[in-house]
Amino acid sequence: MAATVYRVEGSRELRRMLRRMSDDNGKAMLAELKGELKQVADVVGNRARANAPRRTGRTVALVRTSATTTKATVSVRLAYAGPVHWGWPSRPNAARGWRGGPIKAHPWISDAATDTELRWLAMYEGALRALIERLPDSA
Repeated sequence: MAATVYRVEGSRELRRMLRRMSDDNGKAMLAELKGELKQVADVVGNRARANAPRRTGRTVALVRTSATTTKATVSVRLAYAGPVHWGWPSRPNAARGWRGGPIKAHPWISDAATDTELRWLAMYEGALRALIERLPDSA
């Protein structure tokens, strides 16, 4: 499944600096960064749940959000989520048991990310600024 990627210049150096801090404050700040990214994923995930197709309700129930210190992720743990999200061309083949026609794309996760972009971008930028301001001058 394709992903939308936003690159933050200097984020690798910031994480490296936090890992190299000798006290536990660096680890706490890394955990805080991960928590902020989890909140970003939750903003997008909540909108994705609201926009998800609801034929059976399984799609909504299986939307998951996660984060690391480098990324926020929204995923759906469902085998047919990709074809429903991105669409699927018609491939009927009676000999192989394939039935049905094409699946129209319904990009509810991508739409959720773009719809809430201003909100989560502001959240993440504010968190990064606050984190950088708290860094010691010697770091």
